[in-house]
Amino acid sequence: MNIMISVWGKNGAGKSTVASNLACAFARRGQKTALVGANRFYGSIQYYFGMEFPGERSLRSMLAGRDALNIQPYFLEYARQKNLFVASLSNTDDYIGYQRMRTDAVTRFLNLVKKSFQVTIIDCDESTEDPLSMLSLTIAEKIVYVTRPTLQAAVFAKACEGLVAGLRVAEKLRVVFVENSRRSELSSFAPFGLAGPRAVLPFCREIEGAEGEGVPILLTRGLSRASRVYRREIETIASRLTAAEGEAAEADAPKAEAAAAGAVKSGAGEGESEVCDA
Repeated sequence: MNIMISVWGKNGAGKSTVASNLACAFARRGQKTALVGANRFYGSIQYYFGMEFPGERSLRSMLAGRDALNIQPYFLEYARQKNLFVASLSNTDDYIGYQRMRTDAVTRFLNLVKKSFQVTIIDCDESTEDPLSMLSLTIAEKIVYVTRPTLQAAVFAKACEGLVAGLRVAEKLRVVFVENSRRSELSSFAPFGLAGPRAVLPFCREIEGAEGEGVPILLTRGLSRASRVYRREIETIASRLTAAEGEAAEADAPKAEAAAAGAVKSGAGEGESEVCDA
């Protein structure tokens, strides 16, 4: 069965990092995986892979063109990971030239991608005005809500409660915390009232630095403890997302959360990559 997963949350929460590494996790399992960057104004997801998107292969060009039924030419395969294909706005797309994507074109695109790939991951924009992000939330089987334990994140979640209720997607949400052990004042924060199992990912300079190197942390060797925990937890999240509802993988989430939090706190003290304040 083909599955679509939307990665959503406040901009700056770590969505693109999670989406990029999740895509790598699925591709490493031999599943043909599509990663779609839904940034409305400029291409960004490709930089996590060191890729260049020419204008003729822009996601904007595809959605505006007559050949929208032929989606394969608009996906570029990542050279370092077989089975991983990326679609995004071009590196040369003009911010000023932005035009609103038509709902019918976006719906057709999402359905075609889902049929063409075993796993589709949408790296969503936070804006409710973006049809690609919002329609993906309704079409996707699972939504990974990425957040941090900060006041800004709590305010964003509160503001989106009506959206979640209106789209009726609460049951599809899976919460992933990207947590800095020095900022745990809102560690009990349960967005949208979702107090069930959740994953916790560490945040450190090494993980952040990989974004600029063009190689996601999941494909990087010689890692610090915090980065190894991040990689292991991403693999676990991928397993849970494709597991049947009610399976033991969900029940093990609290154990994974405790292990991840402990590793983040101990990593800096062992001379490894320290936890960031940013």
